[in-house]
Amino acid sequence: MKTVDLFNLYVDEPRPDPPWSEYEIGGLTVRLTDDYDSKVAQLARPAIRVVDGTGVKRLPPHRSTWQATATVSWKDSVEKSVLLDEECDDEGLWDLCNLLTFITGRSVVTAEYKGRYRPDIYGDSYAAIPIETLKAAALAWQNRENLVSRNLHIALILYNEAMNANLLQARAALYYTALNIILDNHKTTYEKTNKGVRKRLKNEISKVLNRFEETEKLQPDQAERYKRLLKDRIDRGPTSKDKLLSLLQSLEVVDPSPTLSQDKRVYDVDQVRNSLVHTGQPKINGLDNNQAKRYTANIAANVVPEIIRIVIGHHLSFSSGGLGSHSQMKDGLINFFHKGVFRGQEFEQIAEYVLEKNRELYQRLS
Repeated sequence: MKTVDLFNLYVDEPRPDPPWSEYEIGGLTVRLTDDYDSKVAQLARPAIRVVDGTGVKRLPPHRSTWQATATVSWKDSVEKSVLLDEECDDEGLWDLCNLLTFITGRSVVTAEYKGRYRPDIYGDSYAAIPIETLKAAALAWQNRENLVSRNLHIALILYNEAMNANLLQARAALYYTALNIILDNHKTTYEKTNKGVRKRLKNEISKVLNRFEETEKLQPDQAERYKRLLKDRIDRGPTSKDKLLSLLQSLEVVDPSPTLSQDKRVYDVDQVRNSLVHTGQPKINGLDNNQAKRYTANIAANVVPEIIRIVIGHHLSFSSGGLGSHSQMKDGLINFFHKGVFRGQEFEQIAEYVLEKNRELYQRLS
């Protein structure tokens, strides 16, 4: 029997009884340590408010070092990790840690990876009810191939990696790359235009530009650039915004016939991606600098990962009435795209936290 420590795994507190504290996941057995309660008390926690006899008090956040809260054991295991570019003969430990990270919202690692990740992730984006963590992981393990067959395992890894990024631009780049993978995998509701129709349309565009070249003194090289641009646009099909709208409609987050405000917010999510990836600046049409920063932080750090979490959870067979139920909660997204509000006051605090982290990092670099 081989056994290694798992760090930063939070299931519930106090330590629950079996099967919630010990469970077989594939050919691996995960078990919470006997001193789990004392170790969990040292894990990272956000600032909280408590009420006592003197009123409301704010307890500061607790920063953590790595704590071994569980072990994983196996005997003659034939498990492999598949949530990589290539399969890895590591007894499945990479996959186990990434599934537990996705489910708990905390970086769960073996000793080998402690130097790569951060132990101070608060776990506010968990995908399952905490006490159901190990059972949810077993279900996810059974459905890993659903991700691999659709290339969504890369989206899962990027989603997990983003939790360790302080800088908003870095986090957004990882989240939006994961979203792009999902959009490429999603079958849009838009019908493909017939190839013959596209060819005739491109010919008509060429004729228009030729006439425009003659009457408006457009330079030949300029006309050719526009022809290539427009022809490429025709062959490319739906835009990223079109694909995102189609995905959100399939998730029943946006109406089949979206209102103007819903369509505008879908456009905003796409615009934030373009702005952060291409310029690194949070710019939103119609908003001043401070408003754009807050709105961008909302979308990049909350709305986009919520979309990813729902899709990944769905393909892991998580459901709103079963295991992994938190990953299938859509109320926050529906509220955002319908009303422009994401988790109300809770978002206010999250956005301020993200912006404060950015300011601290900029100061260290300057």
